[in-house]
Amino acid sequence: MNFLIPNESTQRLPVGARLQLCAEVLTNLAGCHSGVLALIDACGSVQEYVRIGPAPERESGATVNEELRLLVRQMPQAADQFMGLAPCHPLIARLFGEPPVGRAHSVIGRISWQPDCDLVLVAGWRPTCLEPLEAALLGRGVNACRNAIQADSGKEGGEGAGLDLINSVVSPVIRVDERLNIVNLNEAAQRELMQGGVLRDQGGRLASAACHAMEELRAAVRRSVREAGGEGRRSSIIPLTGDAGLPRFAIVAPSPLHGEDPTAVVVLPEIDGEEGARRLSALYSLTRAEEGVVRLILVGAAPVGIAAELGLTEATVRTYIKRIMVKLGINRRSEFFLLYILTMSPFRFPTGPLSCRSA
Repeated sequence: MNFLIPNESTQRLPVGARLQLCAEVLTNLAGCHSGVLALIDACGSVQEYVRIGPAPERESGATVNEELRLLVRQMPQAADQFMGLAPCHPLIARLFGEPPVGRAHSVIGRISWQPDCDLVLVAGWRPTCLEPLEAALLGRGVNACRNAIQADSGKEGGEGAGLDLINSVVSPVIRVDERLNIVNLNEAAQRELMQGGVLRDQGGRLASAACHAMEELRAAVRRSVREAGGEGRRSSIIPLTGDAGLPRFAIVAPSPLHGEDPTAVVVLPEIDGEEGARRLSALYSLTRAEEGVVRLILVGAAPVGIAAELGLTEATVRTYIKRIMVKLGINRRSEFFLLYILTMSPFRFPTGPLSCRSA
């Protein structure tokens, strides 16, 4: 996913890399591949906008302004609220083109930005309607982006906000070049590398003791670096350990920070079994007993250990696990952790819950 200027007549926000970063992060957090981030004044008029992803053919600035103006009327009036729209919404289709098979849903939301204007996010397409929990996670991303950009407003250069954003991520984040040289990293990543876990710092270069994992990681970083300036930027999830015990994964994606040379970010999600079980239970309508099983799976417990903890037989626990896998649409225990990663919010949440709704 990248920042595109569809044509010379297109209006765009003058703050460049900072709002580009915000637009890319929020579109990704919305689970979409295309997005528009627009500056809306107090009268509901579109002042300027940036686009993420390709523009439909024959698009004009006037067309986008009219579509955004109509969409603003359907948005929540309160700031920092997000909602899903009906499948195949015609205004979203005019912004992003017809939805691909299986991805007919979209997201809109209003973001408090300055006293006299808001930012409006429109993103599409995604496979399911936005759930209330997902809307809250998206709100966390908004808060992190806004704080990073506002903190950086007095600094020179384009990377300060991005570095503040990386530091707001809970999990270890390492920014690397194509040869895996470490460009910068957040505090969580410094601790991870010092402990010599699944990844380590080997003379300023990212390394791993597992050769197979290192090869996959190197290939994913190479792809991400080469996609940094192109269309269709995607993230990769790389397994760093096997199914035994507590699996670890790395998320590799093109870096939203733009310097002289393109880079990639490597994120090592940290697992919180209790919080993850609550989130998956809410998203997939698990029973309380099923949620308890998921919680123990996410902390690395085997069926025999889960049975002892919950006072059940091992056979009953295995039945529970099979039933839960059917509900979640997965086939392997390691995929519990993949679902955890795909549904998590990466950001710290320092300012209390944000309101949200789904329609």
